[in-house]
Amino acid sequence: MGRFDRHARIPGWDQQRLAAATVVVCGTGALGSQCAQALALAGVGRLVLCDPDDVSESNLSRAPLFRADDIGRPKAPTAARRLAELSPVTQVDARTAPLVSGVGLAELRDASLVVGCLDSLAARLQLAGRCLQAGAALLDGGTSPWGGEVRLYEPSGPCFGCGLSDRDRSVQDDPWACADVVVPQAGASAPVSALIGSWLAVTAVRLLCGADTTPGLVRVDAAGGTAVPVTVRRDPRCPLHAPIPADLVTPVPDTVLSTPADLSAHLGAEEAVMTWAPLPGSTRARESTRLSDAPTRARLTDLGVAPREILPVLTAGGTRRIRYLELSEDGGKGTPR
Repeated sequence: MGRFDRHARIPGWDQQRLAAATVVVCGTGALGSQCAQALALAGVGRLVLCDPDDVSESNLSRAPLFRADDIGRPKAPTAARRLAELSPVTQVDARTAPLVSGVGLAELRDASLVVGCLDSLAARLQLAGRCLQAGAALLDGGTSPWGGEVRLYEPSGPCFGCGLSDRDRSVQDDPWACADVVVPQAGASAPVSALIGSWLAVTAVRLLCGADTTPGLVRVDAAGGTAVPVTVRRDPRCPLHAPIPADLVTPVPDTVLSTPADLSAHLGAEEAVMTWAPLPGSTRARESTRLSDAPTRARLTDLGVAPREILPVLTAGGTRRIRYLELSEDGGKGTPR
């Protein structure tokens, strides 16, 4: 019997499609660990795990990929090592940088699926926005004390932000705060994390196998034993729907190991390459996303640029125009090999 013999007996299961798939998993805490573990055991060919956090003691009661001696270690590489033991057929790349610096827009665009297992409103909005920029489908999940939600968003349909108010859509992490904002954490447990994580994995596998899967939101109530579809309509005022036009993107041979000086060779008069997040060393008084303000010989990865990022290029002067440079494949600080 082969590793996937029982899978072959499932109608609609396509092991070859799973083996050829790349899934980006953003967040490797309780929900992300459960989902990533199921996807690896299912035989997904490549997983990209992105999480800037370290393992904490509270993760041990809910995240199956972590052990007591992992406390204080970065989540993504630790999860990657465990997944390699569970499923040697799955390639796992770990990214320890925050989302904007960890996974580039071209990676999101070319992935078979992006799965969000994040624990804050700001992080979910950021991931939703980047997926819409890249034209990538997003499968998002979240838990509540006795249930949770599984949300499948296609680029042409409603997104996570469409179901929020203007005020909620404006929520973002404040890098200049003098102290961390204390937000009460909701209750969470291993059974609920396993339930929603497995639901995410089942939905992902059906998508990857080409089975019929209905976009939208499902609200799961474990206490009541119900799973109810919830209608979400696209909000024409939602600012997250801002896809990057493909005809404005120019692939370049440079990578995250290149420098701002290298990128300047692709620029015309009065053009400037921008980043999606403030450069390291920025202050509230002087926040910059212009690469020309960085040391010319600094590596892009050290400036917070993600592998295979698509960077905006702005033209100053009377005719403000925008185009984009797409970085080539290469390893960087966010992609340990």
